[in-house]
Amino acid sequence: MNQADNKLQSLWQEFVRRRVVRVAIFYGAAAWVAVQVAELFLQAFDAENLLRYFVAAALVGFPVAVVLSWMFDITPHGIQRTPPISKESDGIRSIAVLPFANFSDDPSNEYFSDGLTEEIRDQLSKVPGLRVAARTSSFAFKGRNEDVREIGRRLDVGLVVEGGVRRHEDTVRISAQLVDTEKGYQLWSATFERQLEDIFRLQSEISSSILESVHLRVLDHGGINQPTSDFEAYNLYLLGRHHFHKRTELALSRAVEYFTEARNRDPQFALAYSGLADAMSLMSTGYYGNLPVADSIAKALPAAQQALVIAPDCAEAHASMGLIRHNQRDLEGAISSLQHAIKLKPTYTMAHVWLGVVMNSIGRYKEAAERNRAALRLDPLSPIINTNAGIDAARFGDFRESETRFRNAIELEPSFPVPYSGMARLKAMNGALDEAMPWMQLAIDRAPTRAFYLARKGFMYLQLEQLDLAEEWFVAARHNAADWHFFGDADLALLIACDKKAELQQLADQPGAQECAQSALVAWLLGNEQAALSLYNKECAHHELLLFEVINDEWVWRFPHSLYRAHLQLRLGDQSASANITSFLTSLNNLAEDGIVNPNTEYWAVVALVALDRNDEALQRLETAIERGWRNHWWARRDPSLAALQNDRRFESLLAQVAKLNDASLQRLTRSGAESREATLAR
Repeated sequence: MNQADNKLQSLWQEFVRRRVVRVAIFYGAAAWVAVQVAELFLQAFDAENLLRYFVAAALVGFPVAVVLSWMFDITPHGIQRTPPISKESDGIRSIAVLPFANFSDDPSNEYFSDGLTEEIRDQLSKVPGLRVAARTSSFAFKGRNEDVREIGRRLDVGLVVEGGVRRHEDTVRISAQLVDTEKGYQLWSATFERQLEDIFRLQSEISSSILESVHLRVLDHGGINQPTSDFEAYNLYLLGRHHFHKRTELALSRAVEYFTEARNRDPQFALAYSGLADAMSLMSTGYYGNLPVADSIAKALPAAQQALVIAPDCAEAHASMGLIRHNQRDLEGAISSLQHAIKLKPTYTMAHVWLGVVMNSIGRYKEAAERNRAALRLDPLSPIINTNAGIDAARFGDFRESETRFRNAIELEPSFPVPYSGMARLKAMNGALDEAMPWMQLAIDRAPTRAFYLARKGFMYLQLEQLDLAEEWFVAARHNAADWHFFGDADLALLIACDKKAELQQLADQPGAQECAQSALVAWLLGNEQAALSLYNKECAHHELLLFEVINDEWVWRFPHSLYRAHLQLRLGDQSASANITSFLTSLNNLAEDGIVNPNTEYWAVVALVALDRNDEALQRLETAIERGWRNHWWARRDPSLAALQNDRRFESLLAQVAKLNDASLQRLTRSGAESREATLAR
């Protein structure tokens, strides 16, 4: 068939889809009947000469009826514009597998029905010509009795699979149906009953039956992907995955237990090793837990390596290795592993998500945002992907989009703590500490042992100079993650704010192995610049690492030690240090030119400009920092690098402005707290 014939066939199919042909036939028949009736009536009144007008009206009405039928449909909801041709009509079918309901007597079997849903979805996603909605987007409709047409609209699919699972002793009974989301009609339904040991063949049979019903290539039953021959190992794996998707420290701990049991039952079960590696990685301090990164790597790496030995082409295992390499700071290796995982399984959304995380880590923020947007298109109703998109939007100053994404994530999964933390981050970036604090508490309510959240709330109290409360929250954070590397600067900030001279002097005199940078800053605060520089020369992170940390986790306190070191070098006669300061300032300016909005980097630019004796520019940048939500006047008053500004009235005026803003936030926070307590007592 040539190209012209294809176009004619497509046009004819579109005429049929829009019911133009049916309208034309009905109109022609109705018009003929109307003309015949009119002729009889006109003859009775000797007015046959008017018949020509009836015929002309019928002819004129024909193209009008055809055009209207092309543009509009008459539906149960009234007259609506006909939707444009869908991907189904282009030869690409789209489908969502909704979570199968648990019809078993035991509610705890929900994990099994969820796992079965995922496996069927995974098998369908391998079929050419079939676009399958992502797991988390489909699961967003779990337990919600929504119209299938609305589900189709939100997931952008033409077909939906739904059903139920009843598990009893050693048998499983599954009912499934396929529904057209445009009309809401059932296209196919069937019931299957098998022994549990035949679960993998059963999954394949259901997938093949669905494909047959929509005239797509049937899966080869002879090539059934059976990841393990031990059903109990598979059952334990499903339990592990059920808890893994919750992404809280407690749930991840449970996932580790189940993945470990699955691995022990079947040492050749690659997915169990991959699941174990992922859970261990996400329990580290950089993600959802308090496990030191080194311990996380030590436990995750052997599991991921074994998964790849068993199944070298397992996409999940390659993604696991990418996540571990990110924790190892082998960023190029992480990118390579994650890109290979995506090549093996383009629909594996977590590989896309983790690749975005790695892109952020190497400063490719725009690429990371694009990667997260691609993941969002694959999985638009995923809480974690919406949250990541919200963080990206906030990073680039699109606060309205950021809030929309965080609120979407919260609506999709109210128990997921990260978007609440994201909302706190967003409000704090805008200087609204009184609005940030309740959001931070909501995150803590959902993850009460997460040291990152506890420390963040302590830091907000520090900004408001509520020092007793700040110390209380820092102590709680330390109790849950004593080895967290951010604590060095956080503890020092609290000592400085509380003016604990004895502890500060001890830190300056007896620096620990991991505290040289903090001891150096204390020495400078105490007036000993030479000792401070000597300590900085022993340990001082490069400014690129500092920038990465402040941009990706700007809501936990850190000092710009490499900048302070260069400033001291310059003050003590090393003029070459000005090049390092200029380089740091250039990096800060490049971030701003790329669209990065960050109040802390603006303050660091102030520090760099003062070191270069560009005080007027420094004050302008400080004003910009305040406009962007910088509220750390407690430190600016003490910062030894800003000594040249301490007697400048403009500097004093700007800090007084911040103090006034913080006082207003504190008053609103106190008032809202009192109102909340009164409401609680009234209830």
